[in-house]
Amino acid sequence: MSISDHEVSYSPSRWCRRFDHIKILEHYLTFAAKVTENARKTLKCKLDVPYGATDRAKYDVYGTDLPDDAPILIFIHGGYWQEGSKEVASFAAPVFVPNGIKVITVGYDLCPQVRFKDIISQIKVAIEEILKSVSSRSTMPRSVWIVGHSAGAHLAVSLLFDASWLEKMAKQRYLNLLKGVVLISGIYNLKPLLDTTINDALKLTKDEVDAYSFTIMDTTNIKPIRDLKVIVTHGECDSPVFNNESRECVQKLVTIVDNVQYIFLRENVDHFDIVERLTEPEFLLTKAIMDNILENNRGRIVKK
Repeated sequence: MSISDHEVSYSPSRWCRRFDHIKILEHYLTFAAKVTENARKTLKCKLDVPYGATDRAKYDVYGTDLPDDAPILIFIHGGYWQEGSKEVASFAAPVFVPNGIKVITVGYDLCPQVRFKDIISQIKVAIEEILKSVSSRSTMPRSVWIVGHSAGAHLAVSLLFDASWLEKMAKQRYLNLLKGVVLISGIYNLKPLLDTTINDALKLTKDEVDAYSFTIMDTTNIKPIRDLKVIVTHGECDSPVFNNESRECVQKLVTIVDNVQYIFLRENVDHFDIVERLTEPEFLLTKAIMDNILENNRGRIVKK
């Protein structure tokens, strides 16, 4: 069965050069599951920490044997808000934990079991609970970084467009821990999804589209965010519309964030190996994230 050009443009698996659109998904899920399995076997970790009442409202912590002041990388998985799990989202753990950085992978409920807006709220609760947990210790991490991939990038950036949530975090003195957000191959405008089968599960309402389409949002009255770095990145073998969304996201973010970096990854990097290769210490994106975290924590990193 053929699908429309519009549908193809919002299907990252159809733009990969390594495999066809079916095999790339099989490869990605197999690779991701193996990485998580190995991380759980080889790294000190605490699994299924609840932050909400549902079965998916849990997160995993890798590097529990690191000191309390070790920096933290929080990873939010993708899957068009209807697929994926923290069980296939531990790409950063094998490299970052041995370099003294704790990695937390966040799970969340999926559409159509919940509404799209419920996932947005759930992620904010998860981040708040993590920040609250580390803030309650006598020794706190100097920095927390949030990394989101694909739909997870949309969830991550949603934090920056919620003034009331940011104000709440600031009043509770959690916000000063948050030093960076990394947006990987994200989608930031929901409106085009209305004409795709992706929306069959999302069932987006007009209010949701208006509230969470960040690249077309009016930021005139949004208070500027200081002392935070945002990295926006994508690969040359992602869908052209996804690549354009990243560029538009940069243009919008510079109106509210004082430190935005754009990284375009060449060498046939696609929507999937852009996170698969976080398992490689020498991968450009791995090094970029690592260098930024280390710069925030110079002199306090304790390697295993």
